[in-house]
Amino acid sequence: MRRTLAACGALLFTLVFTAPSYAQIVNGSFELPTSPVGYQLLGGGSTAITGWVTTDTGAEWFTPAFYGYGAPPSGNNAVDIANYTFSAGGIQQTFATTPGQSYRIDFWLGTHAASGRDGTATIQVAADGQLQSDSMSNPSGAITWQQKSFTFVADDASATLSFRCLQNANVHFAYIDGVGASQVVPARTSTWGRVKSMFR
Repeated sequence: MRRTLAACGALLFTLVFTAPSYAQIVNGSFELPTSPVGYQLLGGGSTAITGWVTTDTGAEWFTPAFYGYGAPPSGNNAVDIANYTFSAGGIQQTFATTPGQSYRIDFWLGTHAASGRDGTATIQVAADGQLQSDSMSNPSGAITWQQKSFTFVADDASATLSFRCLQNANVHFAYIDGVGASQVVPARTSTWGRVKSMFR
């Protein structure tokens, strides 16, 4: 009897808590092709970071630990899309999707108050015509990170995920790291009576 109840419980857990399957984001921690070991200023349209294309005026690809800020949340490198002294910096990547499927994008947003920047950051993340703004504030000189998420519904066989910062880059840092994507799988629920009926 205990084995039967244990089996029922395991089945109910499986039915209710269905783990998501993952979509493919290439080089979400910006480690490839090789570490910048410091800093690289990339203009718009650059493909220097494997899997990514810079947009607008470009992005800064850098190693925070090189400047004494410690490692970012994922790997060694990050990008700053408040691009140097310019405005409207960004990155984007196109990946395969299933039409009608919901996808969740997880990423880390970081900033700090240093080098004349005020410690605030606001970015836009978008895919398939769906857009979200994310902000954070950090008055300290050390970089802090907040995990963010964005969910969208795919409208065709591929989606272009973009991150942009439209703020004055002389006043803000907007760091991105650890980008990942997963399919949003609805939980499948079942009544206890239905589960028990499977074992009669």
